[in-house]
Amino acid sequence: MPTGTPNFEGARLREAREARQLTATALAELIGVTTSAISSYEKDHNSPSADVLEKISTQLRLKTEFFLRPMEDESITASETIFERSKSTATKATRLRARHRRIWLRESLQYLTGFVKLPEPDVPDLGEGRNWMVASGEKIELAALTTRQHWRLGEGPISNVTLLTENNGVIVTSFAMNAANLDAFSTWDPVDGRPYIVLGNDGQSAFRTRFNVCHELAHLVLHRNVTPTEFEDKNLFKIIETQADKFAAAFLTPASTFSQELRRPSLDGLRALKPRWKTSIKQMIHRAQDLDIISREEARNLYINYNRRRWNIQEPLDDAQDIEEPVFVRRVFEAVIENGVIERSQLAAALPFNTDEIEELAGLPYGYLHDDSAYTWAIRQLNSGFEKE
Repeated sequence: MPTGTPNFEGARLREAREARQLTATALAELIGVTTSAISSYEKDHNSPSADVLEKISTQLRLKTEFFLRPMEDESITASETIFERSKSTATKATRLRARHRRIWLRESLQYLTGFVKLPEPDVPDLGEGRNWMVASGEKIELAALTTRQHWRLGEGPISNVTLLTENNGVIVTSFAMNAANLDAFSTWDPVDGRPYIVLGNDGQSAFRTRFNVCHELAHLVLHRNVTPTEFEDKNLFKIIETQADKFAAAFLTPASTFSQELRRPSLDGLRALKPRWKTSIKQMIHRAQDLDIISREEARNLYINYNRRRWNIQEPLDDAQDIEEPVFVRRVFEAVIENGVIERSQLAAALPFNTDEIEELAGLPYGYLHDDSAYTWAIRQLNSGFEKE
């Protein structure tokens, strides 16, 4: 029988430890217990005393209540396929950290649905059955065009792809992945049935971020029937990722309209098109070859000159375009608070996460969920300063 703290969930300890990218040995040293004690807690052979739990809570930056919450049914969560970019190079620890934090966002949203109704997702299902395995270039072009038609977009440039996906019921969040080789990932959450896209904000350009959103959208559209086992298969993984890249390119730059503007592509001509289509020059070269506008040799020459200009380090205009920030989750939090449904302090107390964790996951400004009077005073002072200027 477990002793110590009643209702302690060992799996929650492991989840929190992985979310902080700590080994059992590292956590044991931080709180002054043995590594075997941490293992015993995580396996529910024993549970920590109140004092040890307080130390765990402090080191892992989570409320003690977090470790008393029942885990979700594994028979449901085991069916989830998580589409991670750079899967072959990102470390397991990095991926686990990001996965757990995405779940914490969903758990926070689930609490808010007691106060506000979220819109239903409107993502077309174009990967019915196992069709995704044999999807050719033409079928992927059609899938991208069909998705645009479903959302009544036309075939011109998209001003904000992040806002577009959010407006159609995809939950998008952005936080530091702490890894240069993990750009983004997506999933259809089996618990709430909603699509999620998680973006890394570790120095990505606005153009790279837009492509990442469309790449993850491809998984949500084309690959919702892919099983975790299939995605783990190296050969199938390559097929799935290639399809997602082709969908993203076709979605951002539709063949019929984009090709009309690329009669004789040059680096300077592509540079001029970059602000209009909001996609990278390198991606436009690849797209031009894919559409048979230029030959393989012409593309090769463009890439050589691209590298000579050192655009492979930083492209022109990369710092001229603002990165698209997710806004939907933030607006949900703001809606329940600023309409007086619940106070900031009440919301912060109801969730088992520290306020800075919630603020980052939800895209809220730092301090938003702190004490109401203090936050209101700070905002008033800030606004007062602007008025004086």
